[in-house]
Amino acid sequence: RAPMSDQPAPAETLASMRAAIDAEDRALIELLARRRALVRELFEWKIRHGLPLIDPAREALLLADRAALAERHGLPASLVDRVLRAVLDASHTDAAENLARPPDLG
Repeated sequence: RAPMSDQPAPAETLASMRAAIDAEDRALIELLARRRALVRELFEWKIRHGLPLIDPAREALLLADRAALAERHGLPASLVDRVLRAVLDASHTDAAENLARPPDLG
């Protein structure tokens, strides 16, 4: 007979690790949704004040800052750059849609 172990069975460990990753994925999606809502508020404000929706200089600074932050957290800057560029591209799509509809002046 094999000695009893306090270690969980490999299948339990795998399921637990996958559940933790799934929870982080859900949290990431919730963060992206909150960020998108903030960007939409910003776009509405910019439209009301006659400002351009996209600010390339700000985006360049944002990407450089986030690359440095990524490296401080042990993440490849290139990974964070790709993710944030995808987020910014989605914001640009939202900006085009915002420009296509009349502003909410309420």
